[in-house]
Amino acid sequence: MKTVFLMIARVLYDKGYQEYVDAARIIRQEHPDVEFWLLGKIDEEYPNHVPGSVVDADHRTGIIYYKGFTSDVKPIEVEADCIVHPTFYNEGMSRVLMEAMAMRKPIITTDIPGCKETVEDGRNGYLVPPRNVDALVKAIRKFLNLSQEERRAMGDYGRKKAEREFDVKNVIAVYRSITG
Repeated sequence: MKTVFLMIARVLYDKGYQEYVDAARIIRQEHPDVEFWLLGKIDEEYPNHVPGSVVDADHRTGIIYYKGFTSDVKPIEVEADCIVHPTFYNEGMSRVLMEAMAMRKPIITTDIPGCKETVEDGRNGYLVPPRNVDALVKAIRKFLNLSQEERRAMGDYGRKKAEREFDVKNVIAVYRSITG
């Protein structure tokens, strides 16, 4: 059965593009049936952008499948088995990860503020150090070794965590308790 990993982000080196591609290259040598999808805008205006020619070359060689940019990510996200967010960009709370949790998608992300709060390592995904391809590959391998039931349980746990910790009503209640 094919497994699909999906990275949703502006296509910037700071968002972990190169780490994602390097990990995909390694994993696809071991598991040619595994697919690595990329969804996001190529932001040529940003100083640390990934040139479109680089993305096209990685797509043409089959390392990744570039899905382009859309404002409605759900139809693509629903097809993914796991969301990979290998960013080292100075994030706030990641909307991509919040949406992944809401959609019951396991997550592999970096252990940085804005990302690490969304994952309980081994429960709803895996945390890896930023800029560490070896750790990213190890986390992807762990995910690939999970049964369908374990993957489903991981996604379900993420959904419950999102409802418990990030539901807007809960966040507003905490805000009101702080501000009086």
